[in-house]
Order: sequence, then C-alpha cells, then structure tokens
Amino acid sequence: LAEVVPSMWMCQQTLARCLLIIGVLTPVTASPSPHIVGRQLFVDGKPFEVRGICYSPVPVNDSVYFAPYGDYFTAEYSFIWMRDLPRIKAMGANMIRIYSWSLDVDHSEFIDAVEAHGLYLMATYYLGDASESPVSTQEQRDKLISGFADEVEKYAQHKALIIWSFGNELNGVWNGYLQQLSRSQVDPCAWDERYDDKGGCWIHSGRAPRPGEPCYESTFCVYKRLFQFINAAAAAASAKAEVLVVSAFADVDALYDKVARCDDFAPYVAAWTAQVYRGNTFGDFFERMSNSTSKPVLLTEYGVDAYHDVCGDAKEDNSAPCYNMLGDSSQSYEDGHAQADFAGKLTTEIQSQSSALEHCSKAVRGSKDCTCMGGFLMSWVDEFWKGARSQAGCDPTYFEPKFSPATCDAHAHVTCGNWNASDHDLCGYWLESAPDHYVNEEWFGITSPTRCGDKINSLRSRQIYWSMRKLWTGKGYDSSLFPSCQEMLDEQCLPPAPEQKDRGQRRKLSSALPSLLESALELLASAFGDSAVQASLQCAGRGTCTTNHKECGHGGFNVSVTPCCTCDFGFAGSACEQFDARTYIAFGASYALLFLLVLIMLLGIFTHIKRFMQERKLRHMYGRPLTAAFSGHY
Repeated sequence: LAEVVPSMWMCQQTLARCLLIIGVLTPVTASPSPHIVGRQLFVDGKPFEVRGICYSPVPVNDSVYFAPYGDYFTAEYSFIWMRDLPRIKAMGANMIRIYSWSLDVDHSEFIDAVEAHGLYLMATYYLGDASESPVSTQEQRDKLISGFADEVEKYAQHKALIIWSFGNELNGVWNGYLQQLSRSQVDPCAWDERYDDKGGCWIHSGRAPRPGEPCYESTFCVYKRLFQFINAAAAAASAKAEVLVVSAFADVDALYDKVARCDDFAPYVAAWTAQVYRGNTFGDFFERMSNSTSKPVLLTEYGVDAYHDVCGDAKEDNSAPCYNMLGDSSQSYEDGHAQADFAGKLTTEIQSQSSALEHCSKAVRGSKDCTCMGGFLMSWVDEFWKGARSQAGCDPTYFEPKFSPATCDAHAHVTCGNWNASDHDLCGYWLESAPDHYVNEEWFGITSPTRCGDKINSLRSRQIYWSMRKLWTGKGYDSSLFPSCQEMLDEQCLPPAPEQKDRGQRRKLSSALPSLLESALELLASAFGDSAVQASLQCAGRGTCTTNHKECGHGGFNVSVTPCCTCDFGFAGSACEQFDARTYIAFGASYALLFLLVLIMLLGIFTHIKRFMQERKLRHMYGRPLTAAFSGHY
C-alpha cells in the first residue's frame, strides 16, 4: 500500500497542536503510521507479526440476532472487554479482530481500552450477505463504499485501529456477492455458481479453470468486478485515514488462482487474506499464494474447535443425521488437547512463514518463505448462539412434533438449529480436515464461559490458552488469571481494603462533626455488625451485588462498573461501606432536635428551680405556704 499511494496526514486543530504552537508543549516525533513495504508490515517503525485473536464476546443466553446484535464494544459493556483484554494480553497476543459493530453508536472507549492494554485492533465493516447489502448496481456499490469511508474516518484518530476489513467472506458463494456482480444487466458475466462437480464454475472438488475452458473467462469477469469493488472501498478509506484495508476472504474456490489473475485490479488492498481450515497444516496454501502475488498474506481465521464429536465418524457420503447430544454416553467429549495441538502446529507454521523476519525485506513474488504477516486464532470464547443457523440442521428439529430425519441435512445434529443461546449444543458440519472430521461451531473458544448472572460470565481457560502463552511469551500457568464467578463478584462487591489515606479522610471528616454526632454515628455503625464480618460480606451486608449492567451504568476504557452494589437505604460507597448523605442529614436533623429537646428541658428545670426559690423566699417572709391566689400576683 505504501508503494501505491502516498501517506495522507490529516491535520487536526486540537488543543495539543495549539499548545505546541505557543510553545507550552515540547514537540515529539510522531510514530510512523502502520504501512506495508514489500511483504513486511511495519507498526511503530518496526516489522510486525500479527499474533491475533478473533474476538466476539457474546454472553451466554445472548445472540447476534437480537439487540445489541453482537455489538458489545460500547461503554455499556465495558465489564465484558475489561474482563478479557488483560487476559488476551497476558496470553501473548498483540491484536484482536472483531466482526461488526453498530454504525449508530460510539466505540471510542473500547478502542482506547484496546490501546491501553498494549493491543491493536482489526475492525470489520459489516456487510452481511448480498441480500442485506446489494451490489447489483453502481449506485448500490457506491452507497456501501461511502458508508465504509465515513466509518473509517470516524475513528481515524485512534492509533490502535490499524486494519479494516471491508466485509467478511465476500468471495463465498453462500453470501451472494459473486452472483449479483455476475448478473449485472449492463454486461453479465454468465458465471455458473454451481459446484464444478455439478457442472458449474465454483471449484469444489476439481482444479482451477484453464484458458479455453468454459469457466475461465466468466470466472475472471466476476472476480475482476469483486476485486474492483473492494479496491474502490479501500481507496476511499485510505483517503480518510492512515489505515490498512483488506477484505477477509474464505479459503475456497481456488483463491490463489483468483488472486493471481486479478491482483492488478486491487492496488489499494494492503494484503490478501484467508480464513483457512485445512487441519493441522496449511498444506500448499503459502506456496500457492506466494506464487500468485507479491503482497503479504494475513490469516484472518485459523484453528480448530475443542470438541470430539462421534458425528464425524461417518463417511462423507453417509447423509444420516446424528442423534448424540452433549453429556450422553456416545463417546463424544471436550477435546482441549487436540485443539491446543493443532493451534500450536499451525502457529509454528505461520512463524516459519513470517514476513517480519529481517531477511524478508527482500521477499518477492515466488519467495519460498516470508509469505505471511500473521494470523488470528479462532476464537476467544465459545459462542452459544451459533447453533441457531448452523450449516447443517433439521427443520423441524428433534424435539418438535413433526420431526423427521428426512428433513435433516447430511451429518446434521437433530437438535440444530437451536435458538436457545443458553444451550451449549453440538451444531456444526462434517469436515475431513478437522481432528474428528466434524466442526462444532459453538466450541472454538480458547475459553469457555459460565453464566454468573445476567450478562456476566466467568471464563474457564482451555489447554490452548496456556500452550499459546508458552509459545508467544515463554510464560506458564497462572491460576490468578481466571477467577471464578464468586471471585469476580467479590472483586467488585466486597468492601475495599482500608487504606491509610481513607482513614485520614475519615478522621478529617469526623473532626468537623460535633462530638455527640460522631459518637452517635459510631454507635449506629457498631449496631449493624462487626466490621471484620462486614468486610467479608458482599456489599458489607448492607445491599445486593447487582449483575445487571443497566442498573450499574457505563464503565470506561480503564474501568468496569458491573457488577455493582445496590445499597440499602442509608448506605453508599462502591461496596455500601459508607453512610450516604441522607444519613448524615438525618443525623444532623436528629442532633438539632436533640439539642432543642435538651434546651427545652433545661429551661423547664430552670423555671422549676426559680419558682421553688420564690416559694421558699415567701415562706420565710410570711411563715406559711404561698396560696394559689397569692402566687398569681407574682
């Protein structure tokens, strides 16, 4: 990208710039923007290898098909990413990839948190499929490009966001973009979307088409249009911000062949990407891609799931559905060892092809190494919602009255699609390259969630976390990184440990209070229980530990406020360890009332004593008691 377009520095009249002008601040040399030279990605002026994690932290019992539609990257959900980012960093990753967010809300706090934790971000501009984002006409394509450029510009000042993906798997026939681009009314490509083993042009079991064959020209026509569309989006974004633009492709349809033939139509695209699932090796992927382009390759997904499913025991041509379910006696089980083993081998292969190595500055098309600038491991946490629209399913499902195996896809689990996002189901599809020949889509997590309350989940680490941490950082197991539900709640809801500064502040406050009020407050506090016991109770025993983020409010880029304490009447503080203002007002009013009562009592006593002294004086003068009538004259 740096060889194709010049850098475009956006001049902003910020407070810092004004202070530099008047000499209040000392100017510093700005870090160069992320850029690519040859096949090397440079970040902060140094060659950089992406050690990434795919990040879609949808809580248990939530789904991307319902609000907030997978967008947990606002301050409202800071308790989720503030849970995750420190652990992702501790694992040794340096970048995360997200798949979508809403265009109508601000995500600056999240991006700032990513930066604060020493990480970088690859964001995906969501397009969905072609029914959601049609591309049949130039007007439709221009609208999508304009929207993308506007979103890139919105976050142009956030230096942690260095890569944007324009859509996800736009080259997948299942998303419909190739079909719409092919059927242009102006100049149709006549591209046949069917699998090659069914007479079409989509490569499923055969090879790439050769010159003179029926699919050769039509394939070139449709991919040229796809690459030009993506390139126009990349050019528009590059004019708005200094970011790298890619489009995350699926590793299908002989991708290397399409890159080799259409590479020249996408000069603004920074790197070619692929989501590769070929087993415990990438096979000939790097060799073929290196022979197809001088650009680097970025793996936007790789890895395997963590479940061994007997549904994969059947041969590919056996179309019978699978009846095994989680927790039964079918010999299926969670297989964290295979997941970690495959991830380690694949990551080592990426490192052997890393373009960040010193000698890779001279890498060119056809080089035997230096092909890859890194990859994103799939994925941070299990996603219970994915069973809803599984690649293989039954309609109706097993527990519905009209269920029939005849209405199931090949190798489908009979409970899928399962829209219950609190169920950890086995929905997926048969794949020969998987360890067990089956892909369980809900089980790719490096961690597995447990629901603690509302949207709060604790995480259980799998073996892959520690093996990747060892590979990336050299560090080993650390039990403190993954607290239980109880520990997570206690961290937020237990009273804070008393600090000397706090005690000094309390002494300063108490010195300003009348001693009588101070004594009364101390007496009341002691009446609510022993302080040592209160310190061991959530919310000091004076409230409820609330897990509803809507009650707790928004956090920020460096703070999480959920869970929180909902204090009983009269108490305040993060853990209800203090009296609130109402209590002080009430005691102030009580003190004033008590003062008045004491004053009235003293006046009464004084009046009584005065009368007694007058009667005594008269008795002494007249030698008899003072009568009522006589006393009335005095």
